[in-house]
Amino acid sequence: MKIDNSGKPLANIAARPLEGRVAAKAEQATEKNSVSINPLAAQLSNVAGAGKSDSTFDADKVAEIRQAIADGRFAIKPEAIADGLLSSVKALLARP
Repeated sequence: MKIDNSGKPLANIAARPLEGRVAAKAEQATEKNSVSINPLAAQLSNVAGAGKSDSTFDADKVAEIRQAIADGRFAIKPEAIADGLLSSVKALLARP
């Protein structure tokens, strides 16, 4: 297969100075790499962290509950769970 070389030469590209092409590419790269933060992102971050508490992990308490479950003496109190859930929701709704 023979390649036809009858196309027009790219004289208009070769005629432009190299510095202008490099500067234009640098400007495009800067525009692509720039980041702007939406002001709503901070609000979303606050909402995402709203459910977190300042309490720490208590390994002894977890071991105690695990042993109580294994022994069959762990009692589930649905009323206490419901009350705790309602108080958590009230606290979250009261936040500004």
